[in-house]
Amino acid sequence: MNNADKMYARLQFKNKVYESQGQAFEDFFVLIMTKVYENFQPVRAYGRIGDKKNDGFDKTTGVYYQVFSPDDITKKGTINDAVTKLDNDFRGLYESWNDCCPIKKYYFVINDKYKGIDPLITQKAIELNNEFNDVDIDVFLAKDLQREFEKLNEVDVMEIIGFIPSVSLPSIEYGALGDVVTYLTTIELPESKNEKLVVPDFDEKIMFNGLSEDIKIILQRGSYQEGILERYFNENPGLKEVLQEKFNALYLKSCEKISDSEEKASNLRFFYILDESCPKRTISIKSCIEVLMAYYFSTCDIFEEPH
Repeated sequence: MNNADKMYARLQFKNKVYESQGQAFEDFFVLIMTKVYENFQPVRAYGRIGDKKNDGFDKTTGVYYQVFSPDDITKKGTINDAVTKLDNDFRGLYESWNDCCPIKKYYFVINDKYKGIDPLITQKAIELNNEFNDVDIDVFLAKDLQREFEKLNEVDVMEIIGFIPSVSLPSIEYGALGDVVTYLTTIELPESKNEKLVVPDFDEKIMFNGLSEDIKIILQRGSYQEGILERYFNENPGLKEVLQEKFNALYLKSCEKISDSEEKASNLRFFYILDESCPKRTISIKSCIEVLMAYYFSTCDIFEEPH
């Protein structure tokens, strides 16, 4: 992959981390680890016995993983839950698994959504390390999963995050556009009405929002197809305004999900909107969404206008 592809893959990975919680994040974690480590073995919960505190392990190295993926790891109640879960899960794992396959390394995997974790969680890991000195106990955060993800080859990356946009000009296929429109008009989003009337300078808006050069190229390419899009809108009266509200609502939702403090927040929001608009991962579908996003970017329905 070239640098642009790597950037896109990294941003898509981060979006999946932000979006996933509970079982969805555990599945995401297992998918990556299974591809990185050929001896990694997932352990699924089975009936009343569950997974015996083990979400996955490598019997050749004695490395075990248990996943915790809350909505927000910074909440006081969630921090206490994490501390309790770390303690209970490791003790349960040790009791159930150590005799049959000795535990050498234990990772308590937390989807911290790049926020970091409270010292209480780290202290609990250290306390357990001191008590069970035959096992190396540590936490495993989103940054660590990203490091594993970046070991993958291009085929595996695309299987996990989907299609990587090409540098070629996107084209609008009416069938694909119809699929996107049907999907967007039926998904439930908070009501939104953007009253902005100013159409800003394209380059100035890119710079103001801190969007990368690669995303600038995607939006520029999409804007070249606006004539076809306008014709489609003329054939479907009222649709332009409906999609305007949908894209503005998606942008506002992206701002709630991804805070300004995140590194390259605007890029993450761009790909969040792209993903959330996508009924299925095909080149034709994503090309249509790129064109739509370029259109509503230029009219200030997504991203902020310079002031």
